[in-house]
Amino acid sequence: MFIPRDSVEIVEVGPRDGLQNIEQFVHTKHKIELIRRLAESGLVEIQIGAFVNPVAVPQFKDMRDIVAEFAGGVPGITFTALVPNLKGAVEAFSAGLRKIAFVFSVSRYHNLSNVRKTPEESLEELKDISRLREEYPDAVIVVDLATTFGCPFQLTVSPESVLHYVAMVHDLGFDRITLCDTVGFGNPRQVHDVAAACIASFPDVTFRCHIHNTRGLGLANTLAAYGAGIRSFDSSVGGLGGCPFAPGATGNVATEDKVFMFNEMGVFTGVDPRSLVETSRYLSSILPHVRFESALFRAGLPAAVSFPE
Repeated sequence: MFIPRDSVEIVEVGPRDGLQNIEQFVHTKHKIELIRRLAESGLVEIQIGAFVNPVAVPQFKDMRDIVAEFAGGVPGITFTALVPNLKGAVEAFSAGLRKIAFVFSVSRYHNLSNVRKTPEESLEELKDISRLREEYPDAVIVVDLATTFGCPFQLTVSPESVLHYVAMVHDLGFDRITLCDTVGFGNPRQVHDVAAACIASFPDVTFRCHIHNTRGLGLANTLAAYGAGIRSFDSSVGGLGGCPFAPGATGNVATEDKVFMFNEMGVFTGVDPRSLVETSRYLSSILPHVRFESALFRAGLPAAVSFPE
């Protein structure tokens, strides 16, 4: 048993991953209010949506309006967006964002389903995106490796395949990479071993984990990644989320559950779980037919919850 005393970074992806599978269009004003509430909880980075084809994912047809709402910025908060291609990256930067996450899958079959490209073709697109840093020298580009821990089409993904694509991304000059359990296939031993291998092989890369709770192992996998040395994690308020192009891909780890776990362990997050629970309740009020997977949302907080100010 260990009692850690360090800190982790929690990146909120609810306005993007949490909403992208919901068929009902969430009104722009509700999305803006959701983002404002999240910004008040102590989070320092929020992924506010995705620049994708609005025909394929109509939930984000209002992205420019959302970005414009926060054009003046919020002190201490970095707003980001997911992009699957060069067009999305150009739109994100031209709209005013300066940090994006480019996603492609280490699984050939999932990448073809998700973005209609092979992983190698996505890497070629990433080369083109990297050139945008000449026009936007303050741009930050994170690379998300989807299906790192399993694929709904080919099932297993080997650690060697993951390391291969990490190396390819690294060789293109990127040093921020997210290992994503897109469909919740990962188990704690696997997550620990893959994360540890990535950190050992690429010590100059900052790795993040994006864990889904599809089969109930989300917090266990988060803790396994933490034990391997990961100190940055994506999560979604209320536990909402899933990939529209992967069968059975449901549910991220709820941000409030993850924050509560780390805070209670003595790991500093800077985030108030009480505020997050209230934000989940707000989101539930505008999505009354959506099931929220957050344990804290259902059970509530203990009377004397820890929140190191």
